[in-house]
Amino acid sequence: MAWTPDTIPNVTDTSSKLRNTGLALGAIGLGGFAADYALNVGLSRLLDPHEYGDFRVAHAFASFAGVAVLLGGDRAAPMVMSGLFKQDDRAGVWEYLRFYLRLGTLLSLAVMAVTWIGAALHVGSQDPREHHALAWVVVAVPVIAAGAMVSRTLQSAERQVWAALPWRVGFPLLKLALIGLAAAVAGGVHLHGAVMIAVVATVVVAGGQWWALRRSELPTLERDAGGAATGDWLRASVPMMGAFLVALALNQSDLYFLEIFAHDDQVGHYAAASTSAHFLLILQATVIGLVAPRLRPAIDRGAEEARAVYSHGMRMLLAVTVPVALGLAVAAKPILAIFGPSFVDAVAELELLVIGNAAWALAALATLWLQYTGRATVVLAVTIVTLIADSGLNWILIPRFGMAGAALSTAGTLSGAALTLLVLRRRAAKDGGS
Repeated sequence: MAWTPDTIPNVTDTSSKLRNTGLALGAIGLGGFAADYALNVGLSRLLDPHEYGDFRVAHAFASFAGVAVLLGGDRAAPMVMSGLFKQDDRAGVWEYLRFYLRLGTLLSLAVMAVTWIGAALHVGSQDPREHHALAWVVVAVPVIAAGAMVSRTLQSAERQVWAALPWRVGFPLLKLALIGLAAAVAGGVHLHGAVMIAVVATVVVAGGQWWALRRSELPTLERDAGGAATGDWLRASVPMMGAFLVALALNQSDLYFLEIFAHDDQVGHYAAASTSAHFLLILQATVIGLVAPRLRPAIDRGAEEARAVYSHGMRMLLAVTVPVALGLAVAAKPILAIFGPSFVDAVAELELLVIGNAAWALAALATLWLQYTGRATVVLAVTIVTLIADSGLNWILIPRFGMAGAALSTAGTLSGAALTLLVLRRRAAKDGGS
């Protein structure tokens, strides 16, 4: 059944619908964390700590590259597409989606080529069995990019549940089921096999979301006679992409530095702590997914309504972030023990990562406000400085203190960046920045 203008939700939705959507997204966030946690526990049991760490490094690389090739098209989608859906301009939606799908595919091919050449030069062999898992997982990059754009299209149409559910819950459960099945049939699973199973799961979920998008005729695949404003889109998306990628690199750089400077087992142990603390960022993404399609229209209507939407979003962030952060810190030891007896060595690291991730989660809405009010370059500058500081501290601290140095660096730099963004947002609002 196709949508009509009367069936497209907008910012005047009742508070009841907003509350129900929020509860649904909250449930998806909890379910997604449980599913992702089960996947990581399963992998930590099926793979040795070294292989588990390599799997997480490969996953981090694919996630980073899958977003990078879109040049921020997924980040800017709610800002552009929400207005197009409100006008029932589904041809305009298709132009936006089509442009970034093509761009993402072309840049993905370049990333794949560079990765394979680099892998061959690094190991001195073209035999893929001798390459790092990075060279295997890179084939998923164009699929990840396409899936991100389709998901953002659903989110922009205020179908947040269908945008979030397949990736947050379905994706990790599908990976776990397929890897478990392979292990049961073959009597075990190795790193490269687990990586390729994850690639297959990516294709399945992305394809399912595309089918759902087309079934609802969002978009209609009709070309916009007025043409695509690609220049305006890129000017909006590239700074947002830069800020997000730097933030993502900041979140993942610890694993890369540990892979270089620390003992192999510490990479896996730290990955378990990072997975646990990441629940706070899942909650953050859940709240932002609910607020983002409403914030830009509210900003367009004036400062008073923008502040109301922002305040409501901040109350939601505080309500979910603070109690969960306290729970993770108090229960750090039993949480990590689920991964295996040796993983409790990372209790202190989990406690530090909770501090940093909680601070970063609370600054998410301020970041979005600054980006939506023409200050994306300010956000980019803050995140670049933060990444440089974190990388420098990792370089100094990890060789001396191992994974404790990585956690301390992340907690300090994320907290400082979060405070800076909150202060900048507050000043912008006082100056009439909405």
